[in-house]
Amino acid sequence: MRLLVTRPEPEAARTAERLRALGHEPVVAPLLEARFLDPAPPAFLPAAILLTSGNGLRGLLRWSGARDWLDIPVLAVGARTAESARAAGFMDVRSADGDGDALASLAIASLDPEAGTILYPAAVDRAGHWPERLIAAAFTLSLVETYRMDPVAGLPDPVIADLREGKFDGVLLYSPRTAKTFAQLVGGLDPQPPLDHLSIYALSPNVASALTFGTAFIAHEPTDDALLALIPKSMGTSPSGVR
Repeated sequence: MRLLVTRPEPEAARTAERLRALGHEPVVAPLLEARFLDPAPPAFLPAAILLTSGNGLRGLLRWSGARDWLDIPVLAVGARTAESARAAGFMDVRSADGDGDALASLAIASLDPEAGTILYPAAVDRAGHWPERLIAAAFTLSLVETYRMDPVAGLPDPVIADLREGKFDGVLLYSPRTAKTFAQLVGGLDPQPPLDHLSIYALSPNVASALTFGTAFIAHEPTDDALLALIPKSMGTSPSGVR
């Protein structure tokens, strides 16, 4: 199948590699780009660090003092972010294997509210209310906005041409903001490309709800493995006629 991968880099390249290994033809067109903000580092030693993305880790590591925190517990939203934290040198890394709510549950179950302040290097635009659960559980949480995700100005010309010619079988969407950006960008095209034939592979119901075209397939859990499991195995000619 010929699939449009819209997630930011470097995650998009990893997903494309996995899709190729499964026999598909990925086309990478990230719709959001990370912009790091470089806030002042915290003046306290964190009792633990919460990570909801690889960009949160990258923002954290821009502080020179972060290299002194490698023995501090790190709780990551998923396996990929946890793997990146271990690769960066953190020694006590745990994965929630889910979403923000799963991360909050892991923190509540494994951390002591009296141990000190938890550091959360976060994006400017965030989804969910899971940090409120930590506050309600008597944790002290320091949320520091270390990066923002900016939408791209437009889709690449080759992608627009392929959309108009119906050469994509599906689109992979990992966040509500990415889905909304995709809907806005394709909605602004004139003439409008045919979109109803597209399979929309969405990480969650909130992601799928941003679109009014195509057929949505929603991962049973918010992980890359679950999303890729939705995609039929590559056999013969795809609906687009490409593969």
